[in-house]
Amino acid sequence: MNDNVNWPTFFIVGAVKCGTTSLYEHLKKHPQVFLPAVKEPHFFASFQPPPVEDLGEHCNGDIEHYRRLYRGAQGSLAIGDASPSYLWDEAAPRRIYEVCPRARIIIMLRDPIARAHSHFLMDAARLGNSNFGEAVRQDYSNPRKGWWVSHLYVELGLYHDQVRRYVEIFGREQVYVGLFKDLVENPRALLSKLSLHIGIDEKPFDAMTLDQPHNRFKMPRSVLAYKIAKKVLPAAKLRRRMLPERVREWLATSGVLYAKARPSLDDEARSFLQRIYEPDVARLEELLKRRLPELRESWLK
Repeated sequence: MNDNVNWPTFFIVGAVKCGTTSLYEHLKKHPQVFLPAVKEPHFFASFQPPPVEDLGEHCNGDIEHYRRLYRGAQGSLAIGDASPSYLWDEAAPRRIYEVCPRARIIIMLRDPIARAHSHFLMDAARLGNSNFGEAVRQDYSNPRKGWWVSHLYVELGLYHDQVRRYVEIFGREQVYVGLFKDLVENPRALLSKLSLHIGIDEKPFDAMTLDQPHNRFKMPRSVLAYKIAKKVLPAAKLRRRMLPERVREWLATSGVLYAKARPSLDDEARSFLQRIYEPDVARLEELLKRRLPELRESWLK
């Protein structure tokens, strides 16, 4: 590996739709932390992105691209990489360890049924599908699995093996397992624990606004108009350069463009997922030696 890279000292490895974007935004504002402008470089992931445009400047395995992301990181107490693919990708923990064996790992978890539903809502905009149960079953039965291959609605919530890999490779002391619920309800307390974990001063968080949601649900009022706009508007990188922040914010959140109603999570789909997740959550609790009722909050009683 290239010795000229300012290698990360901590990694936010996932899970998807468990608050990693909010965590990235909070930590990025800390004066002792360096996080690149590209939130998800996916450098240590074993898969390759499809040949399409605007994938967020991912740099799977491209050492020169990765090195450029971390220019200016010198002098930072904590240098981070926030790529949620690293939790699901079986090869990522060992790849990270080979280069950064003393790195601190941050894993954020959420009720896996609520996570799957949130993941579906993120995709619903471009798919135009409002039937969660149907989408989950179709994806789960798809024989082709993988990042950018299938949605992995179910698989990304099977946390036990994903967490176990990091614990076994890095050791318990270097792996912090946090909860999405704590990030939402008491972000300051969570960030205080994470400050200790990655070796930064917690005080700068006192002056920050920590309750602003990031990566929020939004359903276009017209899926056709949304798809046309995606083709007409420039890629995300160019939008950041060409459009004022207020315009970008309006395009992302406008009530004129987006409906507020959320497709529901029906009991049939909930029951289907609960049968899959119940043994996995139990195994995770045994691994971490702690009860995790927060991961069962949306379950049928």
